Amino acid sequence: FDVSDATFTIAPPITVTSPNGAENLIGCATVPITFAKSSCISNFAIYYSTNNGTSWNTITPFLGSNGLANQTYNWQVPNGVTSNQALIKVEDIGYPTANFDVSNAVLNINPSNDITVTSPNGGQTWQGLSTQAITWTNLPSASGQYTLQYSLNNGSTWSTIATNITGNSYNWNVVNSPSTTCLIKVIDYLNNCKFDESNAVFTINAPQPLLTAPNGGETLQVQCLNTITWNASTFFSSVRLDYSLDNGVTWTNITSSTSNDGVQNWTVPSTANSTQCKIKISNTADLNIFDVSDATFTIAPPVTVTSPNGGENLIGCATVPI
Repeated sequence: FDVSDATFTIAPPITVTSPNGAENLIGCATVPITFAKSSCISNFAIYYSTNNGTSWNTITPFLGSNGLANQTYNWQVPNGVTSNQALIKVEDIGYPTANFDVSNAVLNINPSNDITVTSPNGGQTWQGLSTQAITWTNLPSASGQYTLQYSLNNGSTWSTIATNITGNSYNWNVVNSPSTTCLIKVIDYLNNCKFDESNAVFTINAPQPLLTAPNGGETLQVQCLNTITWNASTFFSSVRLDYSLDNGVTWTNITSSTSNDGVQNWTVPSTANSTQCKIKISNTADLNIFDVSDATFTIAPPVTVTSPNGGENLIGCATVPI
């Protein structure tokens, strides 16, 4: 027999060289991922983990080899990620379970601090339709132009408030959408990787609903068509309408739900005769949020004899005004 005169090396098919552990990565920064590969592997996928490899997020599903032994992929670190258990994995697309390598040790990922939301930053209670100041600070690395967004569901979805604004404050006409899980996000208009969100949720309360008519002092006629009106902007859902003949002690339904368009035609029932009438209007989404006529109004009978009305002495052949 014969044996090799000296040792030789069988290298792993893929070796991650950077980031390989203990690095501190900042959101929005461009970081080169480098790895060595064997000559027989041509296509790769790259992933990162924030929980020490329990699960993986895709950086790129396909990277073709340039033929060199050492490969580089420039990765823009995602913003909004905080982890001290991060890893990088490179795998052979053809044999992903056999040919791969992972960073030797965990690394750190932290969000960009180019923009910092200062208000609302958690715990505030704002009323819908009020005007409130959204404020933030920025580093020179931010562009100075911003997009503002809000979320009513703790960041699951976002709606735009304003785009391409400057400065560090914006007066927001708060939406009439009650929620206890609201957030504000400020995004760099020229580089949407750079952003910050409220550190914790804040609350938007519903404004006081406003019924405008009948609101007290009116006289409505039985079986006649009348109009109930309200300020639609003060309601956040369809509305329910009720009337009372005893100053709000009891209520009778007019409609359980009608569109929030600010007006409802109402034919007064023939049985509704009273000087102690009120209208109540409520949000169907929360019947505890409502408004009532400021004062009582009157529902009069369709015909009322005023004279002769009792006690008079009428003489035959006399002309009497009825």
